[in-house]
Amino acid sequence: MSTTTKTAPIRLQDHRIPSMPTATKVRYGDGRVLPVGGGLWLYRKAPLAPARDAKSHARALEVGDPIAAAFEEIAAETQYTTRRRSMARSRYRPFHLLLTNLPRRYSPPQDSRIPQTLQNWFGDERIQDRGLLMGTKLNDTLGGSDRSLRDAFDSVATSLATAEVPMADYQADLEDVDAMYTRSGFTIPTPKDFHLAESWWAAGGSPDATILPHADHLHVFRTVAGVQTAARMDVNSCADWPTGIEGHHVLRMGSVHGLDLPFSAAKNHLSAWATSLLDKGAVMISIRGKVEPSPITHKELRRQRERYLRDIHTARAEGRMDDQQQDEMLATLESVEGAYSSGEAFPTLVETSVVAAFTGHGRKRLDSLGNGTAFEIASMDNRQDLALAESWVGSPARANPNLMDLPSSTVAYSGLPSLATVGDARGVNVGFTVHDRQEALMSATKSSDQDIYPIGAVVGSSGSGKTLSLAYSAFQYALEGRPVIVIDPKKGSDLSEAFGDDCTTYSLDSFAGASGGLGGSGGTGVCDPLRFSKTPADGINTAVSVLHDVNLWPHGARQNFEADLQAALKYGVSKGAKAIGTALEIAKRDGEASKELTDPILRQSGNDPMFGAIVGLQDEGEVLSAAEDITYIKVGNANLELPPMGVDQSSLGLTQRISAALIRMLVFGSAEALRGRRGVMMLDEAWVFLGAGAEEMERLGRLSRSLEVYPILFTQRISDLLEANLTNHIARGVILHIKDPKEAEAAFRLFGVEPTQSRMDATTAPERIGKGGANWKSRKPLFSYNDRDERTSLLRGAVGLYCDLDDRAVDVEIKIPPDFLARASTNALDRAKREGRQVI
Repeated sequence: MSTTTKTAPIRLQDHRIPSMPTATKVRYGDGRVLPVGGGLWLYRKAPLAPARDAKSHARALEVGDPIAAAFEEIAAETQYTTRRRSMARSRYRPFHLLLTNLPRRYSPPQDSRIPQTLQNWFGDERIQDRGLLMGTKLNDTLGGSDRSLRDAFDSVATSLATAEVPMADYQADLEDVDAMYTRSGFTIPTPKDFHLAESWWAAGGSPDATILPHADHLHVFRTVAGVQTAARMDVNSCADWPTGIEGHHVLRMGSVHGLDLPFSAAKNHLSAWATSLLDKGAVMISIRGKVEPSPITHKELRRQRERYLRDIHTARAEGRMDDQQQDEMLATLESVEGAYSSGEAFPTLVETSVVAAFTGHGRKRLDSLGNGTAFEIASMDNRQDLALAESWVGSPARANPNLMDLPSSTVAYSGLPSLATVGDARGVNVGFTVHDRQEALMSATKSSDQDIYPIGAVVGSSGSGKTLSLAYSAFQYALEGRPVIVIDPKKGSDLSEAFGDDCTTYSLDSFAGASGGLGGSGGTGVCDPLRFSKTPADGINTAVSVLHDVNLWPHGARQNFEADLQAALKYGVSKGAKAIGTALEIAKRDGEASKELTDPILRQSGNDPMFGAIVGLQDEGEVLSAAEDITYIKVGNANLELPPMGVDQSSLGLTQRISAALIRMLVFGSAEALRGRRGVMMLDEAWVFLGAGAEEMERLGRLSRSLEVYPILFTQRISDLLEANLTNHIARGVILHIKDPKEAEAAFRLFGVEPTQSRMDATTAPERIGKGGANWKSRKPLFSYNDRDERTSLLRGAVGLYCDLDDRAVDVEIKIPPDFLARASTNALDRAKREGRQVI
């Protein structure tokens, strides 16, 4: 009877790794790590920023600069007595880069003012937890720096007794390496950062999760119940296991190799190989190696030159290489030598190991994931547990057979430190970044707190989702407890249902009669700048400006009357007047103003309720105010005749001039109504206000900043902003779908974003390809359609390019909660459905 002897499994203990999934004895609060294999490492946290979504190519490269700088610092610190690699290698500094990228369910920011609402809306949303640590092995000095002979003896005695070198022996090098990292932009990792690095294989849970290695994958069990379920099965045949085992997931460890990008242009998308790995589902990337100073690499290249040339010619003679291949290899050799001889080459990373982890069994083989990229992936069969151990913080285990020598730039500018984040640390939800699924927030107070222009803008064509975005943001700001004023000058528009019960709605047609709301007949002065301005001087200046633009005097008299108007208003105010009309009446009565100046203004105020809202004929009366929640000002049935977009306002008719002036006074009056309350003012169809140019924007910015009010302008006429030189007045905003390529380019210029072809294509692309399916490259919201070409469901919200206060520009999917979307959509069919009307 024969017996079969099973091959003994690979034991981590045999490789100086403990049975518990950790390679660390002690981790200190300052980032020092004492590994089980001896020595001491220092880990720091790398800054993450958008690279793929950077405003420009130059900004994308800046994301990799901290890692490149750290390698430069380490290489410059490395001391060697010879440039011969074989002799200097022992002095190279080991490094470890560990990127973790774990999906998890959304949870609101800890300091959110509306956490339960956000949890209800987005509780099922999947986002990414990503962190990047860089570790360096420290060098010890016997006895420590400037220590006595007795201290040195004690250090040796301690080492012999404990197999460890005392911490004091590392102090000098610790300070040097810490300074290197600090200069490069790294910070001390938080306990949360280390927890993610030390438990990523357990999906961020307990690091002592049970691990069962199979030939080409690992089973991880985060609960005892899951382990017991698997134990009742055939542990060697996981294909027969039931689905949905509690707390169970699968990891596949792969070796990344074949990176042939030593001098590839940084603009080449293949250079971002780490980004490609993440796109293909990597949850972890571990990079280990040693840093070689570039002069040693240069010397090694020169020393090996003859052998390289001999190998090339031999391959050519044996038919293994044609003329073109030979020329390419010779050109590569010359370019490499030229780069290193110039003294500007990056340090070299030698014996570099790249190991990545993927979740799930996967339908695709690991070796197919490298197709179309700059790398290859090999499954680390029969060494899955060792590959996992290699990724551990401070681990001495090495399992990757595919080692590479790479310029440090290949790692620094690989997209490893890229994370598509945008927006503020707190505020309302704008959406989630398209890449990396990070929540994007917009604060109502950050811009004024930082003393920069607080004006925001949302730009896009009709149907791009501007109005829906307005309603969604206003609703959230009100939930935060902020007063919000929304000015909606589109005739027939009504968003009151979207805002709900906590909304005070006013119609401009209330100016025309005793219908309540903001006023009664003409001359009410509801929006009189002398009433709402902070100081009489501000009110007089605003009044002169608005009356100058309305221009009720005979042709050519406006310039002559401007100084007289200011003097008349100033006199009337000095006599106690609190409205434009009463100030002019007093000035005329006392001979300080002529009838030619005052009568056209007073007469128009009494006859025209719209103009009467600007020019009060009495000192008493209601002034525009803001409720505690949302104050919604709509047109109603008022005769508000907005001027056409792009038309010079000096050529407008009187009714249009008065309409534009009323909108301006509503804006400034709303800002004053929100004074000191850290509220938000939103203006739809903002091109009406913007037509007055940079002067009015300057005034709005100055007023809003002093009053701590956040104005947000919504407009489809972006070129007007550029023509009025308003790029320095708008601090942040969102670019939605823009049909006109010229307007799209204007939007990018407004926010200082590089108008790449891909950005232009996405911004102008329609939401459907012909009459076919959804165009996922478009910024417009996408829907599914039935056989009658009717919308049936929302596939994806609108995508906006969010340009924030930190000079980032990242694509964000605006996810409107279904219940809010149902009552806020401005689509004709959706409105008819809400109102119970049948549409023919």
